[in-house]
Amino acid sequence: MYDQPIVEVYESATGAFGAVTASKKYISPPGKRGVVRDIEVFLTADAVGTTAVPEVAVGATQGSAEYARWRLGTAVGTGLTAAATPKRARSLVEGNGNPPVSNDFSGHVRLETTYIPADTPFFITGVAGVGGTPAGTGYHRVRIEWF
Repeated sequence: MYDQPIVEVYESATGAFGAVTASKKYISPPGKRGVVRDIEVFLTADAVGTTAVPEVAVGATQGSAEYARWRLGTAVGTGLTAAATPKRARSLVEGNGNPPVSNDFSGHVRLETTYIPADTPFFITGVAGVGGTPAGTGYHRVRIEWF
């Protein structure tokens, strides 16, 4: 059953998700549960937020992140630059244990935290930054393995 997972990559449309929150609803494949293995971002404008940087979240509801999260910055209020992308969340957590996480600042990267249940709706959300003049334009890809 686990030898040959189904791998699906969910790609967002290009948009200004750093200044607005944008979600898309999906439903897990029939009879399969999933785990988020990676998130990749391609920014065309820097991710900005002075209180909290924009993020990509995968959860049971819009904006929630129980399945995975990547806060797009190098600190809580220091966003990822467009010049630094494309970039993969997995590259920031390799060798950091199971589940692979990075807590160099609160909730920075969390992959494989729990399974997405079978036959269940889930959301992939580009969450807006907070504070200052939130910004960030681009798109993201989320790689999920279904078992």
